[in-house]
Order: sequence, then C-alpha cells, then structure tokens
Amino acid sequence: KSIQHYLKIAMDYETRDPPISYWCRLHALQTGLNIKKDKEDFSFLLALMDWLEKTKQEMKVHETVSDEIVAQAHMENVAVKLFNWADTEDRHKRYNKNVVKAFYSAGMLFDVCAVFGELNEDVAQQKKYAKWRAAHLHNCLNSGEEPSEP
Repeated sequence: KSIQHYLKIAMDYETRDPPISYWCRLHALQTGLNIKKDKEDFSFLLALMDWLEKTKQEMKVHETVSDEIVAQAHMENVAVKLFNWADTEDRHKRYNKNVVKAFYSAGMLFDVCAVFGELNEDVAQQKKYAKWRAAHLHNCLNSGEEPSEP
C-alpha cells in the first residue's frame, strides 16, 4: 500500500516519459523492500525487480536511465516543472483537482529523487511544500473553504 502511489505515477508516465516510469518503479521497489511484507508482497516485489532489470537493459541507450547524473537532473526537472505549474495556478487562485494532483505528483517525484542519494535543501523544501499544499488545497476543495495564500 505504501508504494501504490509511486506505481500509479509510474503508470501515468509509462508512455509520456518511460525513464520517469522506470525510476518511480525502482523507488517503489526500494521502499517495498524496507517494509514488512508477506509472501504475496514478496512475490510482487520479485516481479517488479524482474521488470526493472529487463527494462533497464531495453532502455540502456537512454542517458536518463543509464547515467544517474543525467537521470537525476531529468527527474528533478520534471518535478520542478510540475511544481512550478501548480504554484503559478495556485498564486492566481485557480484552485482545482488538477492543481492538487500536480502538487501531489511533484512531491512524489521529489521523493523518487532519493534513489540518487540525499536530496539537496532546495529539493527537500519543494517536496515538503508540494505535499503540504496538495493536502491543504484538497481539504479546502472538499470542505468548500477558501485556501490560505501560498
């Protein structure tokens, strides 16, 4: 359950940006291996591991998979673009589910950046803000309240 969100984002990027999908699945695997699991979970993680190995071979021509520095820059760039779009919409008071999803997805993509090592301070701050703002806007939209200023 704790990895479902990363797998959902991986599916969202499957055709749009396959390397993003790959790194989301790798992060899901790493997260899944660090939590208590039953036999069914373990079977799923093994299947995911097989998929990752096969896909890495198929995508080794893509620098955004084969070179971790390029991959990290690409992942951060995609997350920042999503974050910036959501932030612009938010600051113009255009609150809707798409803005919530963009903030949420940006936060999750910033999480995935951890596969490359510790997050730098800017990325860590954007991740924290994106997740907080997604939750705040979601709650306000559901309750009919006016969101606080960004």
